[in-house]
Amino acid sequence: MMPEIEIYLNTDTPWPTERTADHYRQLLEKALPAIMAAPPGPEHILSHLQLIEISIVDDDAIARIHGEYLNDPTATDVITFPHGDGLGEIIVSADTAAAYASKHGLETSRELFRYIVHGLVHLHGYLDSTPQLRAELFAVQEPIVETFYQDETTSSSR
Repeated sequence: MMPEIEIYLNTDTPWPTERTADHYRQLLEKALPAIMAAPPGPEHILSHLQLIEISIVDDDAIARIHGEYLNDPTATDVITFPHGDGLGEIIVSADTAAAYASKHGLETSRELFRYIVHGLVHLHGYLDSTPQLRAELFAVQEPIVETFYQDETTSSSR
């Protein structure tokens, strides 16, 4: 059984919008089986979850959460909480995605989608605390992003 995905916008910035959240939800419903088909990592809970809550926040909010739970009060791209009680939580920063995308000539919407997929791969048991583990996580993450991401204008015409 696939977990239900809920996406919440907890930022005052004009982007992303509710339409963006709905679009991501549709993409993730297609991508989730592919993530779950990858060999699970050692700390996987994704297949046991009933609900995944994804919160899109700004840098101030993610920095507060990062400081409170991980003792690092700086903004980051994604934080994942594997609650283990049927709930997984992913928090992503729209501000970080926009800044990184701008600096590297990338599409902001794709970068934010990448952060969400990154969180899902964490819930599937992959870690990124060493270069080897990070490479293993990215080996699952990047093909998912490339296969399933479509921007809103492209997918609405299909």
